[in-house]
Amino acid sequence: MLPKDYITVRFPQTQDDESYQLLELPPEILAQVEGGSVVPLTIKGRPADDSVLCTPDKTYTLRSVTISNSLVILRAPEERTLAIRDICHEVLECVPAAGRVERVGVVLRESAWRGLGAEEAANGSRKRKRDAAGKRYTRAQLESIVQASDAELATALREQNVVEVDGHMLLLPPAHLAPLLSILLGIATAHGVLSDEPVGVSMRAEAAVDALAEHDVAEGLSQAVLRLFGAVDDAHWTCDVSAAVRELGRGLLVGLGDTKRPEDEFVAEWKTAAGEAFESAVDIQLLAGDYLLFDPPPSAFAAPGKLVSYFPRSALPADAATRFADLFLTRTAWRPDDMIPFLRGLFPAGDTKARDKIVAKFVRAVKGRDGTWWHPRRSG
Repeated sequence: MLPKDYITVRFPQTQDDESYQLLELPPEILAQVEGGSVVPLTIKGRPADDSVLCTPDKTYTLRSVTISNSLVILRAPEERTLAIRDICHEVLECVPAAGRVERVGVVLRESAWRGLGAEEAANGSRKRKRDAAGKRYTRAQLESIVQASDAELATALREQNVVEVDGHMLLLPPAHLAPLLSILLGIATAHGVLSDEPVGVSMRAEAAVDALAEHDVAEGLSQAVLRLFGAVDDAHWTCDVSAAVRELGRGLLVGLGDTKRPEDEFVAEWKTAAGEAFESAVDIQLLAGDYLLFDPPPSAFAAPGKLVSYFPRSALPADAATRFADLFLTRTAWRPDDMIPFLRGLFPAGDTKARDKIVAKFVRAVKGRDGTWWHPRRSG
């Protein structure tokens, strides 16, 4: 005989294909939900990708964890009967991760900007223009296939010099962007109002666009470049000099290819390209994560100072083990400050604990009279 208060649990009388997965929310998301906040959660990626969960500003990898107990998913009660919808034996855990933004450069490479004068050269070939247009991506399309939060994607687009022109995302390769930036800084020097400490410049945005038009730069691209390297407010453009000088230097660095060049010669060329008004903003540290310094080979004719070589973090593997292996193939020992810029993307931005955990897994620190060196940690 059933007690007075009871509920019957049974399987539904009709078979259906419903199935469920349980998601364990991280504490920081759970706190927001319990506080009444609306937290958009989006699973991103292509069908072949390992899924990630994104909030507006964070990315989490999803890891399936088997549980010892069975969790029963029930339909809302109808009178005293509950219908079993599914039985789960695992939950999905959210593990904080860096956004996987390397796909930005991969998918936009084929439709990238070809440099000053390229648009005019392409006008004679309609087929070429149609082919290029077929490979373009909108911002919404990028957001759906790049496994990163909106905030991480926005940062990646700025760092990789991606702008929106005519509704599509356009990658500005450093080697092509450098001549444009040199022209833009020259225009700012001639027509803008300069300031010191920190060095800066502002001018009418329309004047900058008109001046760039004389170099065959389309208005849409000019406006996008002004926004990328500064702020446009009340029809005035305030240049982010540090960002413009950095990307100018990166373009010159890319031009080195596989060769090494004396650091002082490279910096001198960089200052010349930036112009006298902005040469004080030139600093090799702006290019951290894109270059290495080497001692010159022993020779009576060798110039003093270091040699600089192009070594971009973006070309390194996204997998931590493979990246550390590549880094230690390049150098058998590293100064910590030299290696850290090349570790970006292996851990959430700003999470030093996650960074130190990864370093401890792959690095053996050795202290000597000349400071600390990082060596590869031997497995087994």
